[in-house]
Amino acid sequence: MATLKLSLDTRRLKKNNTYPLVFRISVNGQNRDIPIEYSILEVHWNSKTESLRKSEPTYNVLFSKIKELRAKYLSKIFEFEKTCPHLITAQILKDYIQAVPKPMTTVESFWNQEIEHLQKADRNGGARTYMETLVAIGKVRNLQVPFEVIDHTFLKEVEAELISRGVSINSIGFYYRTLRAVYNKAIHAKEATYEHYPFRTYKIRKTPTRPRVLNKDELHKFFTTVIDKSSRYYDSWLMGKLMFMLIGINFKDMILMKENQIQHGRLIYTRAKTKRQYSIKLLPEALEIINYFRGKSEHTIIGKITPEQLEDKVNLPLDIRQANKVYNKHLDKIGKMIGCKEKLTGYCFRYSTANIAKQLGYSKDLISEALGHSMGLRVTGIYLENFDLELIDEMNKNVCYSLMM
Repeated sequence: MATLKLSLDTRRLKKNNTYPLVFRISVNGQNRDIPIEYSILEVHWNSKTESLRKSEPTYNVLFSKIKELRAKYLSKIFEFEKTCPHLITAQILKDYIQAVPKPMTTVESFWNQEIEHLQKADRNGGARTYMETLVAIGKVRNLQVPFEVIDHTFLKEVEAELISRGVSINSIGFYYRTLRAVYNKAIHAKEATYEHYPFRTYKIRKTPTRPRVLNKDELHKFFTTVIDKSSRYYDSWLMGKLMFMLIGINFKDMILMKENQIQHGRLIYTRAKTKRQYSIKLLPEALEIINYFRGKSEHTIIGKITPEQLEDKVNLPLDIRQANKVYNKHLDKIGKMIGCKEKLTGYCFRYSTANIAKQLGYSKDLISEALGHSMGLRVTGIYLENFDLELIDEMNKNVCYSLMM
């Protein structure tokens, strides 16, 4: 058990003939001194009672200060003995008492640290998501607060405010999943505790969204309609066809497609979102579109992202998003030209691939494998994980040619 006593350190005589006062910590025969920045003449020290004599000119002031420090240090000792009873030594206890209090970590400051970590790890898309969510929630509530403030009531009030501002339930759910990820990281970093974790009781809401798909007739019109090469929509039309023929490839993966990913008549790439590797056989029509774009840039095949944008890793996700907006705007115009009932976007092609394949009689398992979806049952997933590529190639060819003829 540790003890704390006021002592006069007679080993260190000062120029004015005074000795410093210290608090002496004793643990199992070991001693450590904590200076308290006060010194007195030896004549004003009572060595028997280990206390100040009232003859000390500043007795009243010193007595009050020492009493306050003693209470503070005893509290710290009690706190340490309670939490770390097996780690007590005189030196460890001294370090603990003298430790400078760590500044309070706020939700906003920790969140910004996570953004910096993502940027350093070259995960700029994730950093952009964290940044945008921080701004969105920060517009409603001040986040310069400790994590304990983010409770169930806080989340419900922010949700209500966002809804009143016209933000959709699914967008709020996206924000809150990001907030939950940040909170979990704060717990792992010991900047927050699970005791106050609000997502044990608060359930993130989600409304079902109907996937937008094109029917077979609409897709046939899209493929067979001729867009003039001089049209501002021509490149986007070709990219739409290519996206479909590449089994609904993500826009980012398509726009960043590089020459070295074309190998032996196949596109081999790793999807940015899931890190899953794909190998897709290129139909002659897909290769023809790729050849059209070749040469527009030495860094990417499609050539819609400049070398300067590729170098700027922080803003690259924003540039890709802007390029996607232009692409979807053009697709929307084309969709209206051919009489699509749904608003045509690049996302439609992914769902439409699955829809047409299902109409042609292909199994859900094969379609899921082609799209990169995980199987419902773990064991089933293991057996179906590596479908014969020839089956997927054949399915993709039949799906695409059913629309071109």
